Amino acid sequence: MVMQGIGGRKLAATVLLVRDAIIDGQPDIEVYIQERVSTMANFPRTTVFPGGGVDSRDFASEHGKDMWKGPSAEEWAEILGVSPEVAYALVFAAIRELFEEAGTLLAEYADGSGLVQDASKYHDYRVRLETHEISLTDMLQEEKLIIRSDLIVPFARWASPEGTKKKFDTFSFIAVEPQGQCADGTTSEASSTGYFSPRLILDGWRAGLLRLVIPTWASLFELSQFRRVDQLMEAVGDFDLSPVLDEAVGNPRYAEFYRARLTERF
Repeated sequence: MVMQGIGGRKLAATVLLVRDAIIDGQPDIEVYIQERVSTMANFPRTTVFPGGGVDSRDFASEHGKDMWKGPSAEEWAEILGVSPEVAYALVFAAIRELFEEAGTLLAEYADGSGLVQDASKYHDYRVRLETHEISLTDMLQEEKLIIRSDLIVPFARWASPEGTKKKFDTFSFIAVEPQGQCADGTTSEASSTGYFSPRLILDGWRAGLLRLVIPTWASLFELSQFRRVDQLMEAVGDFDLSPVLDEAVGNPRYAEFYRARLTERF
């Protein structure tokens, strides 16, 4: 089982959970973010999207392939440029991490009765998933649910630069908050959470009120170009999924991030 990304980096998945909003009387997009607690080993006190590393639970089990609806692992593999096994694990990891950290579940009932609209009834599973007591497949089996792989769309791929102590190969996805569900901050990994305009988050970074890493900053910059979720989703096919490596430093698109000399005020 190959569980490594480019150059042996650890595979990871993150989800940009978005929704439409009206801000100052104008349509806009909001994205769900969380500030990681100071005790986290990776990126403490940093504002991020829900996500985390792929682990062995996310790879297909004997029954896992029966709990999937939407584009197949083979289709996802072609889109992401990985093997079907890795594509399967990335999709499962994205959906699992979003549920663990935000309580949003991208799934439907196996009997065909529709999407999960009230995920709170399953929230007791979140701690058990976080502590690796169970897998997402276990939960789906117990509750007779199947994931919806069509409810996430690919957005970007960032790989940690050479020389970084802990290197990740991170695939980012976009998801729209399902009707009836509401992301929450019930996670031990975050000190504060919420939906905010990407432009507001970037303004907070410029003012030194929060900490961002380049993949998050770049994602927020891209999101800030849109005012409605439907516009964003229409542009999905234009996003480049080639892995961004060290060349990000010299890319004019990211110049503001690398030139910034900010004084943190938190």
